[in-house]
Amino acid sequence: MNPNEEITLHQVLQIFTRRWKYLLMLALLFTLAALVKHKYFPMYPGTGKLIIKDVRNSQLQLVLSSVAGGNEVSPDAKGDDVVDRAETVLDTHEFYVALANRLIQIKNEQNSLPLKNFFKKFEGKETDPEFPHDVGNALSGILSFNSGKGGVLTINAKTYNRELSVIILNAALEEAQKNLIDRELEDLNRAENYFNEEIKNARTKLDLIENSTVRKLQKNQILSVDLEKGDSSKYISELKKNINDTKIAISNNTSKIEALVERIKKNGSRDLGVISKFNESSQIKMLEDENKDLQIQLQTYQTYLKTYENQKTGLVPMQYEIQKMNANHDFEYKMFASLNDSLARIGLQKTYVKNKVDILERERLSKVRSSPSLIIMILISLMLSQVIGMFSIYVYELFKPQKL
Repeated sequence: MNPNEEITLHQVLQIFTRRWKYLLMLALLFTLAALVKHKYFPMYPGTGKLIIKDVRNSQLQLVLSSVAGGNEVSPDAKGDDVVDRAETVLDTHEFYVALANRLIQIKNEQNSLPLKNFFKKFEGKETDPEFPHDVGNALSGILSFNSGKGGVLTINAKTYNRELSVIILNAALEEAQKNLIDRELEDLNRAENYFNEEIKNARTKLDLIENSTVRKLQKNQILSVDLEKGDSSKYISELKKNINDTKIAISNNTSKIEALVERIKKNGSRDLGVISKFNESSQIKMLEDENKDLQIQLQTYQTYLKTYENQKTGLVPMQYEIQKMNANHDFEYKMFASLNDSLARIGLQKTYVKNKVDILERERLSKVRSSPSLIIMILISLMLSQVIGMFSIYVYELFKPQKL
């Protein structure tokens, strides 16, 4: 065909229709490849969701945030996207290594066959230090993260085994929840340790001030008239009564905790990690927290009792004189009260963080299907075969040698 000659549409159709067998053969080959891919090399995608709760989507977080943070504006109101920050934190090698260790633990505990076959692809033993890192590198290609609206973080997993996709995805949801909570708790624990140390130093300083005040009053023989009538013994008796009442309260709470544990075992209920006054697990946590506070109060009473019982005079200075002499140290007392208030707020913040991340949706084996579906794969293969066939025919006709 002369390049200068014009080609009509009829001639073009004749060129392609003469080679219909070639196009049909390509269509059959591509369809066969799609069938083989779907049968022997399927891809099973799974999807799970985490919800990062804040004052916008959780009443519990709204209450705790208002108590712990006062009038402070939440990070979300300032424009900081917590979901994007969570995605950045999770898409790291450290997270994938932690997930690999969790999968190794699941394989050993549940004797999971899909995980056994998955780990066979990697060199070395599971006890080798580098083994979790190799698995983590593979997991980084299997998992992906997508941030959504309303504080929802979507995690996707895609493997060639349906059960493996479900196991990896659900383990990733649990590890992501733990990782996000532990990361914030670590910051709060550092702050708590700092305030505990500052409170300890402030208490030591206040003890020195109070001891100095007592010595000055004893030196000047400024004593309460009521104390000379046995008020010191009344004070010690009151301390003993408080100690006894506190022990009884601790014992009652312990009995309630044991009863609730038995009820949970009997009913087979499961703690979902959400605080509710109607939930047995939440009641147990509240009682345990109350017992911790009572233990601290009990130790304080016992310390006071031991101090006053060891005093030889058995007399306590007049309260008015103590307040007058301690007026020069008002700043130290206010600082001590402020530190205790900050420490209490940190405790509420920790409760806020522990309930900040929940698993919104797990993946189930019944939901996972191969993707794309067989019909879609066949349609795609037919389309590709015809495009490739027509392009190759066009190139052949364009460059084929002309007969003289």
